Amino acid sequence: MSTYALNKLLRDVNRDPGTRERFFKDAAAVAAGYDLTGEERRAVLDRDVTALYRFGVHGLILRPFTILHQMPEPDYLEAIRR
Repeated sequence: MSTYALNKLLRDVNRDPGTRERFFKDAAAVAAGYDLTGEERRAVLDRDVTALYRFGVHGLILRPFTILHQMPEPDYLEAIRR
């Protein structure tokens, strides 16, 4: 598992407008630039919040990522509690 790379990818999407724009156009291409396992890559591409949280994405990185994807807070909280 590459928790650091996973957190870095989501952080870059959250904070860097260029990365964010590229991610929304072609998430797979952006994810390919990070050292992720196949499962991590799938979780990112599927926006699988439950899996991302289980893989160790920090809540202060994950919640802004879900806000960018317009996930309501109750849905986010349910996803991380599964």
